[in-house]
Amino acid sequence: MKIAFVTNPKHPEIEDDDRPLAAALAKRGALVLTASWDDPDFAWDRVDLALLRSPWDYHRRYEEFLGWLARVEAATKVVNDPDIVRWNIDKRYLLEVAGKGVHTVPTTFVPRGAAISLSELCSIRGWDTVVLKPTISADSWETIRVTPFEYQEGQAYLDRHRAEREIMVQPFVKDVEERGEHSLMFFGGKYSHAVRKNSAFLGGRHVGPEGRPSDPGGDAVGMARSVLAQAGVSKIPYARIDVARDENGAPLLLELELFEPTLFFLEKPGSEELLARVL
Repeated sequence: MKIAFVTNPKHPEIEDDDRPLAAALAKRGALVLTASWDDPDFAWDRVDLALLRSPWDYHRRYEEFLGWLARVEAATKVVNDPDIVRWNIDKRYLLEVAGKGVHTVPTTFVPRGAAISLSELCSIRGWDTVVLKPTISADSWETIRVTPFEYQEGQAYLDRHRAEREIMVQPFVKDVEERGEHSLMFFGGKYSHAVRKNSAFLGGRHVGPEGRPSDPGGDAVGMARSVLAQAGVSKIPYARIDVARDENGAPLLLELELFEPTLFFLEKPGSEELLARVL
């Protein structure tokens, strides 16, 4: 079995966190290759599986990436499934899962080209400090946090992005910096492990490990299972559910990561075997 880890042009090799998975697959007899998603010379029809792992510039080349995905799914099997990727790549999926009863961060989506007043929006919604980011983004790209004293800066941000992209506005979840955001990993629908992530607003991966092993709590694990079920992806090969807690301590969905998340194999040795078995 030939498996190609799909990477990106700036970092075409397998990421350090994915090396345990590559080794586990090789141990099972697989031939593991790497290819940047935009490599024009790579023969995707010569591999049995294209494993989406670190195509982390897709948000800057969105239409190009979607075109590539359509071509590759016609040539070989892609994991996770391209239909799921196309749904998950735009954070408007949060509206859909919220409509199914999932406890999510309240969000206002500002359509491309729309002119709104940030201060008026926050006044109407009863929000104080807010986070603004594109609906198609990765690794906190163009994500900012603004306090009421910085609404003018936030308004300039909205005006700058208006013509090119849709922006989402959310109240800042204080628990992300207090008790921490937790990422829960599932393989083939089974819970594997969790890490507590370092907030991007506190430096993220640039000031230490991106995540440390943690126990998110049984209610958070149950909530994550429910999210996968409500999204219709209970048996997906790999998924990461990012959660925090609201002001009442209840688990709160931040993001549902279904195609290119770091899976923190290094923080839980042996967890790579679970995904290798699924693949």
